[in-house]
Formats: sequence, C-alpha cells, structure tokens
Amino acid sequence: MPSVSKVDTADDLAFPTALAERLEDMKPSYLETSSHILSVISRYKLAKDVSLARLNDGVNFLAHIYSRVAANEAVLMCLPAFPFKSPNRSTKVLGRLPDKAEEFALAHLNGLCAAIGDIYTPGARLMIVSDGLVYNDLLGVPDRDVWAYGEALRALTTKKGFRHIEYCRLKDIVHVDVPNELDEIRYVANATNFRHALLKQFSKPGYDVSLRISEDEDTCLTYRGYIKFLETDLQNVYPIGEGRSKSKYKRGVEYIAKQMLMRGDAFARAVRERFPDRLRLSIHASTGENKLSINLLPTDTSFTTPWHCSIAFRLDGTTLTGHRSDFNADDTFELVYEDNRPSYFREKSDLLSWAGDKGGITCEPQYPSGIVIRPTAGRNALSIKDVDASKVRALAQRNSPVILRDFSQTRNRDLFVEKSGELGTPTGWKFGLVLEVKDRGAETRGLNNVLSAEWMPFHYDGLFKTVKEVREDGSEEVVSTPPGFQFFTAVTESPKDTGFTLFSSSTLLFKHLPAHIPLSTLRSLTWTVSTSSFNSTVLRGLPLVIDHPVTGRPCLRFHEPWPQSKTRFEATNVAIENAAAHDADADNVSDTLVSLLHDRRVAYYHSWEKGDLLVSDNVLTMHTRSDFTAGCDRELWRINFD
Repeated sequence: MPSVSKVDTADDLAFPTALAERLEDMKPSYLETSSHILSVISRYKLAKDVSLARLNDGVNFLAHIYSRVAANEAVLMCLPAFPFKSPNRSTKVLGRLPDKAEEFALAHLNGLCAAIGDIYTPGARLMIVSDGLVYNDLLGVPDRDVWAYGEALRALTTKKGFRHIEYCRLKDIVHVDVPNELDEIRYVANATNFRHALLKQFSKPGYDVSLRISEDEDTCLTYRGYIKFLETDLQNVYPIGEGRSKSKYKRGVEYIAKQMLMRGDAFARAVRERFPDRLRLSIHASTGENKLSINLLPTDTSFTTPWHCSIAFRLDGTTLTGHRSDFNADDTFELVYEDNRPSYFREKSDLLSWAGDKGGITCEPQYPSGIVIRPTAGRNALSIKDVDASKVRALAQRNSPVILRDFSQTRNRDLFVEKSGELGTPTGWKFGLVLEVKDRGAETRGLNNVLSAEWMPFHYDGLFKTVKEVREDGSEEVVSTPPGFQFFTAVTESPKDTGFTLFSSSTLLFKHLPAHIPLSTLRSLTWTVSTSSFNSTVLRGLPLVIDHPVTGRPCLRFHEPWPQSKTRFEATNVAIENAAAHDADADNVSDTLVSLLHDRRVAYYHSWEKGDLLVSDNVLTMHTRSDFTAGCDRELWRINFD
C-alpha cells in the first residue's frame, strides 16, 4: 500500500487538542486516521481560501470524519457544482457540453477520493449535487442544456472509470411527484416545478439578502464570486449598447447575483437536510466554518471551475485554465477537437504529429501527467514499425509516460527489440536485453521484489545498474549508472483494479513542495542507500536533485525507504546524509518526498491493456508498481535504453 503521509497532517487544520475540548473518549488511532484524511482533503483546498486555523481549527470537519472512521464507514462528501456551461461561448467556454476541462476536474475529484482510500480502507465517495436548475433561468440557459450537460457528465464519468463519483439532481432533493426515471422531455417539462418546489419548501422566511451580504462573510465572499463570473457570463445575453449602459449592466448583474444568493440559501438548506451525513465541499471561497472550499482543477490560475473556462496543456503536460478568447489569441496554442467538438487547447509542437501518410495520430493528455497516442484511423491502422521513435523519445523527455495504444504488432519480440534500438541505445540487464516482468514467486533473479506480486518502493533504477570506479587515491567506489529510459510492452491484459504501474513526474512533485522544504534546500542534500539485494549494493553521496540532460529542468533522484516490515524480500535502507548541515530535518524531508511521490495529484496510475507500448524518461519520472493477485495473468516485457 502507499505510504501514509506524515506531513501537513493535523498541524494546520485540525490539531487534536482543539478537538479534545469538544469530544471525549476518543480513540487515538481513529483520531490519527481522521487527521490524515482531513490532511488529504486540504491538499485540494482553494488557494485563495481562508485558513481553517482561523475558525475552530477545523474541529467540525474532523469530528465529522472521526464519526465515520469510528464506524469503519466510507467518508461521504457532497459538492454542489457542475450546473451547466457558461452561456458565453464566444470568449469563455468551448460549447454547451462537458469538454476536457470537466474531464480533468472529475479526475481531480476522483483522485481526492482515491487518495483517501489509499490511507483508509473504506475509502470515500463524492456526491455531485447539480445546481443547474437552481440558477439556469437567471442566466438565460435553456433547461434542455442543463439536462444535456448533466447526462454528458454521467456518461463521461462512466467512460473514464471515475468510480468514486456519484450524482444527484434537484428532483432528488425536493418533493415533486414525478417518475423516478426521467428522460429529457419529462425533465424539461418539470424544471419549473423543481425550482418552485425548492423555493417553497426550503426558503427562509424574511431572508434579507443585502443584510446577509453585509453581516456574513461567507455570503459576501460568494456574492463577490457571483458578480465576477456573471460580468463575463452575461456579456452576450445582455450586451451593452443602445438602451443598456455599463452602469445599468452592472446593476443588473448585481441584481441577478442577489437572486442567486436567495436561491442558493434555499438550495444549501435542502442539501443539508438531504445529506446530513456528508462532509460539505464548496467551489466558493469561504471562512472554513461550515464548508471546505476546494479547487476543482489542477491549475494555478483563478479559473478553477470547468464550466466557466477552457483548459490548455503545455507540452510538458502541465495545465493552464482561462478564457477561450485568451487561448485563441495565443499563437503558441491550437484548438483540439474530440468527438467532433472543440475540447481543449494544447501547445503547438511537431512532436504531436507523425505518420500523416497513414492517417496520423491522436494525442490525448492524461491526468495528472503523461499522454496517450493512438492511430487516428482506428485500432491497428498503425503498427509498432510506424512509431516515430525520435519524436516519442523527445516527447517523453518533457512529459512522461508516453503510452502508445491500439498499435499492431506490439507483442512481436523482434520488432519490440528493433524499436528499442531506434529509441536509443539499449542497455540490457545482467541476464539479457529483455526483462519479462511477471510474478515469479520467490524467484527474485537478484532483483529483490521486482518479479513478485507485492508493492514496490518508488525508485529510479539506480540500484541494479552500477559500475565500480577508481578514486584518485586508488580505492574503489560503486557508482550508480541508471538507464535513461524504460520501454515496455504489455504482453497480457492486466487486472483493472490492481497491478498498476505508477509514474510520478518531478515537474508536478516540485510544484507541490511545502514552503519549509524549497527546491533550493533539496538541491543541497545528498543521500545514501543500501540493500542486500542487487549484489549487496551500497551507494553514498547521491544528489537528491539533478538537472535533466536535455531540458535542464530539476529532477528528483531518490529511492523510497523500504524497511523489512513492508516486504518479504530484502529491505532497502535509505537516509538523507547532510540534512543537519542545511537546517533540514532528514526524516521530514524523506517523509515529504514519499508522500508527494504517492500523491494522486502527482502519480499517474497506469492500467495496462494488452498491446500497450509505454516509454518513460527515467530522469524526469520515478516509478513503482502496486501489488496484484499473485499468479494472475500479468506480463510485461521491458527494455532499458539510453
């Protein structure tokens, strides 16, 4: 199993002493687990959100989670969100249906739940409560568009296997006599009834929206957020011009924002009554007293909701979010269509185009990193012989892994070996060029647990490939000479829910470093590793950060500590050597790196399909493998190359 995070746990969110003032007879192990879970959720918090330490130290949320942990039940959350696409399709969004922005938002949220499951076996589930019908008429969005958007979201969730995500419509909250199974016609016919029922059943008598804005900070923050997006959402619905001045438009926006607050208050009350056992998440900045504000998209910009923006991908796989018009005006980006609809922007590069004489390729970014390449003309339209090795290699150096799917002849051993020579210089293993990766039980072949079915530590392949060099004083030292790349082919289908190969990119890992461990500190540190396996390898003075030989970007070089308690094979002992000299805590640095390597915002989990080819840059990314059922039909071929 992934390592439990030992960083940013209860320290700044829910310190146990604060909770002890409210709850008695608490079991320490349950409290620790609850604190870890709240820590995971906090990773996804809205960047501009008010710190939870300001109010109650997060006690309300920790108490809620504690009750689930004590009962050994899944942590349940709900999020009012995903209403409909902005009506401004000329400058903000790409259409009326979900696109790559929604896909990445759902992947992000599914990853949040999966991350909780990594440390707490019952796991977590997130209920997305669509608030589309609560507001759409105020923005001039047809009820049919709300239906189409919601149906497409559900189909996308199923297609992509986001199994931790659930959905709820307004009709599931209010009491209206309608069929349980709605189609488009019945949904649209009852949309007005749903809205009226919400206001009738859950509105608060005497609710003074202006007073709430002036007295309640949460309401004020939401109001400001509404005004910000309404100013651009309604540009085409109520254009400024003859008969409508800028000041009149501004007053109209403020009026609609207040109407949204009134309806939102009723909707929030309905959600609380319908889901009293769920932790309340929010897309809006808040004080953190009643809800946890989270970022739906992996972005550093202020555009954090996919229905209000478009998404773009740099060549290195990192994301940008913003208005459609901004990307349209940027000559470095191009618009990409999926299913004959505009879906996202990407950085222009000839690395993303080859085999044009045979129909070309389709490149699809993966969350949180990596890219899948398929033949545009369909399965088997291209073979392994058609793969442009130089472009795949260059792409992997910037965004790994590169997965080549639906190509033919990928399990032809001779062609696989031949392609490795086109990609670079194959380096081989001590027993040959091709390593057949499958469960061999106790037969380690000197590779420790590589050929077993148990979890492996994150690593960079620096232990099995070493050379002896002679120092100036005549003594010998063992030097790590890891391969530059890995090249895989999936000989068999692998189980869908187990036996993942994980890849963690330094690009993303360094993005999430805590403030007390900056990259500059990591650059100063060295480490040592020893194991009785791999010919009893001992390495010292290894730099923790190196620069990529091609891109020049900083890359992590590390090995996850793997004590005997985690393996039935040989332990791997790892230690930071010179932390004290640089005012760093060695254990904290190690724990932080391990936590980030397993972080679902960083680690790409690859589920193998038969025939997959995969190329990964061994400098840019570190990798590992999750456990799987011993003896199952899971076999990969692997060649290393420089």
